[in-house]
Amino acid sequence: MHYKLLIVGFIICSCSPARMIETDLYFGQSKPGGGTITEMEWKNFKENYIAKVFKEGSTVYHAEGNWLDAVSNQLITEPTYVVVYIYKHSPQKSKQIDSLRYWYKTMFQQQSILRIDKKVKVNF
Repeated sequence: MHYKLLIVGFIICSCSPARMIETDLYFGQSKPGGGTITEMEWKNFKENYIAKVFKEGSTVYHAEGNWLDAVSNQLITEPTYVVVYIYKHSPQKSKQIDSLRYWYKTMFQQQSILRIDKKVKVNF
């Protein structure tokens, strides 16, 4: 009888939500001077950079974004990839995420990569 209670208690505890961080990164696809980052360029960046930092997996979806270019004072509309990553808080992981932003900006001459961090409760 006591064993059944322990098993039920374990099942309940293993199903309770975990507190984690969700980071959303917005990678614009427009290139300075015209054109967009090609599918092959994006695929290579995703495989060689994103997949190595987000080893546990991530979600990528295509969006269209608007942002105000401070230099030209114009509203820019561009295709964007949003990468969503959920993880346990870690200063080291945060630095790795910032390194993704750095390399993307450097490789594709981007002004910025939007990063949004939020606390979430997740249940797998």
